[in-house]
Amino acid sequence: MTSCVEVAITSEGTGQLWSACVWNPRAGTTLMTYKGGGVAMPRSLCLLGADYLMLSDQTRPILQAWPLNSQTPVFSKGIRLVCPGIVNCMAVSPDGNYCVTAVAEKLHVWQMSTGRHLAVAVRHFQSVNCVKFTDDGSHFVSGGEDGCVLVWALAYLISENVGDIVFGHTEPRYMFSDHALPVKDLYVGHGGIRARLISVSADRTCKLYDLASGTLLLSLIYDCGLTAVTMDLTEMEVFIGGVDGLIYQFGLHSPPRMREYYLSKEQKAKTFSGHTKAISCLSTSKDGLTLLSGSLDACVMLWHIPSRQCIKLLQHKGPITNAFFTIAPKNIFSEEIKPSIILQSFKKGTDVNEKNAAVSVRNKESNWYEEPDEGYDNLKHIPAAKQEQVDDNALKEQIVALRKINSDLYNFAKKSILQTVNGTSNHDVTQEEKSEASYAESSCSESSWKPSKKIGKKKRKLNKRHY
Repeated sequence: MTSCVEVAITSEGTGQLWSACVWNPRAGTTLMTYKGGGVAMPRSLCLLGADYLMLSDQTRPILQAWPLNSQTPVFSKGIRLVCPGIVNCMAVSPDGNYCVTAVAEKLHVWQMSTGRHLAVAVRHFQSVNCVKFTDDGSHFVSGGEDGCVLVWALAYLISENVGDIVFGHTEPRYMFSDHALPVKDLYVGHGGIRARLISVSADRTCKLYDLASGTLLLSLIYDCGLTAVTMDLTEMEVFIGGVDGLIYQFGLHSPPRMREYYLSKEQKAKTFSGHTKAISCLSTSKDGLTLLSGSLDACVMLWHIPSRQCIKLLQHKGPITNAFFTIAPKNIFSEEIKPSIILQSFKKGTDVNEKNAAVSVRNKESNWYEEPDEGYDNLKHIPAAKQEQVDDNALKEQIVALRKINSDLYNFAKKSILQTVNGTSNHDVTQEEKSEASYAESSCSESSWKPSKKIGKKKRKLNKRHY
């Protein structure tokens, strides 16, 4: 069993035999089963680091978790992951520190090591169907029944002091509302905030976005509602599952030039045919040669991508709710496990007196805010308080100096005009007044300030009268 490099993890909708199962995709045999967790909700089965397997119960507002080498859930040890309601879907950050659960239209952020409830994001109008993290854990994406796809910055959502820096920090970074019907599945590529985002919807469209700029790159239109999507490791082939049981393949080697694209008959013919009901989940192997598909017909199929032929059939008792490939964690095959993540029971509320230590999620000087958008500033451009105070003091000193220069020039011009009116010659001007005028002119030249046109005209008029 230890020779297995990549495994498949699945769950089905009856829970008669087990709640989740780990398979050897080459031999088609089971490596580990996890029981006592009920029935998993769709798009809620995920790994917590390399130590635990988690899912959300379909009938109770609780998350179930197992150590990877044990069939006994953690609630038997007194760890209870109770949520405010039944969780529709969930996602865990790649480092295993944070978990995002969707309860109806609300997104709840939890810190796994402390059990703290860090934030609640409310921006969807209807239930959330799917949540995905970027590979660097800085952002997560949610899609819902309202047809909206939202991109959230985790650091700005959970930080307490960021509200003084960025206005509206609880708002999503991007909000895409291009779908007319519910969003069924999401795929986030590699590259953090510079990755590609793909969404599929019941409105028969598959949309490709660029997270760096927040723009829609391509919209593919099919003949049936779409339910699942994934890409290969090179992100050049897109695999899309439909309600008709077919899996469509679309290549991005030479993408179309128009934004909305209707597939030709030749492109529609590139399908994986074998399922009899709607596709519920898709995943590709690391070598890019095998495609895993789960369907409501209670079958998980393994496909050879170059030939589009089925090579393995994993039969289940009920409709498939979750299925994906992953590198085999070594803890599955070990008798003793030393978890790197310490699980704690979820707390019912947030202690207002307890400081939020979750700001450390801002990874060094990461480049995920290199291109600032409206409502979000580059972290590098946020000045420190001391620097702002120094700049303010310098500006105040410059304003005071300019006011003194204007006052000296005004007094000199006023005295000159009054003396001219009274018939006094310019030669009678005292030495003190000349020194004041010369000081004002020298100060003006040093500060690159030019006197107004009115003062210049008055000086020329005085010189003409003198001569």
